[in-house]
Amino acid sequence: MDIQGFIDGTQKDIEVNSDGHLLVDLHGAEYQSLTVHKSMFSVSNQTGITTQAGLSATTPALTLYNPFGSGKNGVLIYAGCVNSVAFAAASVIWLGLNTNLTAAAVTGTLSTAVRNTLMGSTAPTIQALLAATLPAAPIAGPILGVGVTGAITTVPQMQPLGRWFDGSIIIQPGSAVSFQTSTASGASGFFGEFVWAEVDA
Repeated sequence: MDIQGFIDGTQKDIEVNSDGHLLVDLHGAEYQSLTVHKSMFSVSNQTGITTQAGLSATTPALTLYNPFGSGKNGVLIYAGCVNSVAFAAASVIWLGLNTNLTAAAVTGTLSTAVRNTLMGSTAPTIQALLAATLPAAPIAGPILGVGVTGAITTVPQMQPLGRWFDGSIIIQPGSAVSFQTSTASGASGFFGEFVWAEVDA
């Protein structure tokens, strides 16, 4: 039951899991509900990638593409990255957006690292692609952070550069999101991560 439902007067359905336990819509519980319904997915790079310099239609580090006619919308929950090698020059890291729903299909190598967050459940409709070819260079979307040139071995840990979108970006059929950097990353040092849900379009 959603507290917001009481505030705005809308009616919310009560959900229970397979054990009969009530799913309460507190922080994170909406994700539990999506997971229970086998609708939440996660992917990250398993090996480091060297990114392109600037917004590029070729070989972004990791891309989420919703194929034409999929019947699903991709609800972006989180996008983030880490860098295990310093950039040669400081770099803005964007979520690149391909929003032309009638453009050519995105192609690339399907990642084998995609998992339903209800472990062992169904595969996604949305494609997580390595070394994708986009129909056009994306526009710069939300900024995830800045890659810097300082030696990473001088600090005890590196924080992920990322943002919780909580569904504020919807990947419609024919659209795509990808990691983009204003300068090339350190050699084979970029690792990206997406978490998303799939709902009927």
